[in-house]
Amino acid sequence: MSSTLSARDSRVRRELVAMSDGRVRTLMPVEYERLQGFPDGYTLIQVDGLPADDASRFKALGNSMAVSVMRRIGQKKAEVLR
Repeated sequence: MSSTLSARDSRVRRELVAMSDGRVRTLMPVEYERLQGFPDGYTLIQVDGLPADDASRFKALGNSMAVSVMRRIGQKKAEVLR
């Protein structure tokens, strides 16, 4: 179970996940990628020869659009245009 993902400063992430054993933790970039429909590691790019930090990855994901939503919008547009 997770809280609703919200837009905010990427350096202050407070999206929490309740684990089945009662522990609470924050989501990791790979989990955000999965929720958005991207493959694992999609935002793990090289920046100045080093892997992108988590804040940059969260910012990129926050500025993206979910793959499934964009696919559905495209399908609906194609139906209307036919």
